[in-house]
Amino acid sequence: MKKPVFEFDFKTRHAGISALITIAVLAAAVLINLLAGELNLQADLTPRKLYSLTDETLELLDNLDEPIEILALYRPGTEPANLMEAVEQYSRKSRLVTVSVVDPDRSPVVLARFAEGEETVPRGSFIVAAEKEFRVIAGMDLYSLSVGAQGQPQILGQRVEQQISAAIAYVTTGFTPVIYEIVGHGETPLASLGFSSTLEQANYVLDELSLLQSSIPEDAALVTLIGPRADLNRVEAEKLDAYLESGGAVFVALSLTSQPMDNLYELLQKWDIAVREGLVLETRQNRLPADFGGNPFIFFPFQAEGQEVLTSLAESNLDPLIVASMGLAPTDARQRQLEYLPLLQSSPESRLRTDLVSEQSGNQAVIPGDEPGPVDLAIAVKQRNLDNYAWEGATIVALGSSSTLQGMPNGGQIKPNVDMVMLLINWAVGEEGTINVDSKSTFRLPLNIGGLNSFLYAGLTMVIIPLACIIAALAVYFRRRHK
Repeated sequence: MKKPVFEFDFKTRHAGISALITIAVLAAAVLINLLAGELNLQADLTPRKLYSLTDETLELLDNLDEPIEILALYRPGTEPANLMEAVEQYSRKSRLVTVSVVDPDRSPVVLARFAEGEETVPRGSFIVAAEKEFRVIAGMDLYSLSVGAQGQPQILGQRVEQQISAAIAYVTTGFTPVIYEIVGHGETPLASLGFSSTLEQANYVLDELSLLQSSIPEDAALVTLIGPRADLNRVEAEKLDAYLESGGAVFVALSLTSQPMDNLYELLQKWDIAVREGLVLETRQNRLPADFGGNPFIFFPFQAEGQEVLTSLAESNLDPLIVASMGLAPTDARQRQLEYLPLLQSSPESRLRTDLVSEQSGNQAVIPGDEPGPVDLAIAVKQRNLDNYAWEGATIVALGSSSTLQGMPNGGQIKPNVDMVMLLINWAVGEEGTINVDSKSTFRLPLNIGGLNSFLYAGLTMVIIPLACIIAALAVYFRRRHK
């Protein structure tokens, strides 16, 4: 009896090879997934890197020398996935950080040490704790919020890294920089402008200071002078100057006033800052927000090239809104040890309007007294050590407009302006215990498609592409059938 002979024709061989390739691909996919799970391989593909930690936070984690607990107070299974994914990056990057979800109703003993008096830590909060210190972060503080047109809160960004990193810096160092706000000259301090909670969350403490009654305390990390309506007296100016001479940091936001400001302007001039009295008038139309009816004194500035202080604003496509700003400039007598850094500027087509009393003062056309742009709107001056040319000594940040720090009458704080202030303060302070991490924007502009375009796109995706696929499939079918 003859043994059966199995002959494999082309189709059988082709099917076998295809099956083997399919099995190999599936096996490779399973192996890759297993390896990725074991090695915890992940890629952050979000546009703003919502789930990636910045170099500053990674350096903070590398320098940890004690265990850190991050507790999310939720019933297990109800914690927000987006927040937890961002928080869990800390435990992935450092073995000293543990992240856990704790049900506050079932773990009262665990949470007892974080309660203050009779108040308990509310559900939805996050706790960052070291051996001796802890900080409680409200869940909503992990988002950047704005108020929409209907008065409803709108999420514009995520502040997980900003809040968690600042909390870790605090609980590990126990250091909180103090910002003293000068009062007594009609100022509008940051505390009254709604910055208290933002600064507290960034690990700062705000306090008021009267230069008439006392000198600047030794623990001052920064001194602010926001929108003074009257001049400093000679003694106050000398105290502020002595503080700068000792390496202090000052944040000044000016306000146009009819009162003479000789002592303040003379102090700024000593530190290479000249105040250009008048208001900056922007004529480039694409820099004027439509919400203000094309008012040329309210506009979006340009960031000066080559400066990194406000880089994260540009990376997030956030433009601060400048409101009624005076001009700033370097003095003619430049000092070698002082570096003048322009940060925000108006366009080359802008002008500084010095005539603000005539009937033509609001006219965009050129009038007598106008000075050509661009004009510096925000600047910094940093002192250098001439021996090694390192940053060392006094720091001054100056804005030409204190009105820029005010929020909208019905809309609250302007997010890019808040972020700008925080970046300037963090840069000016530059001390251990502060974290210069910007909020990460989740805002997306809507895609506006006109009627004709929407019809064309619908026809392309719903008719032409499916029809092309069907025709291609039929062509392949009939071609193989007639082979």
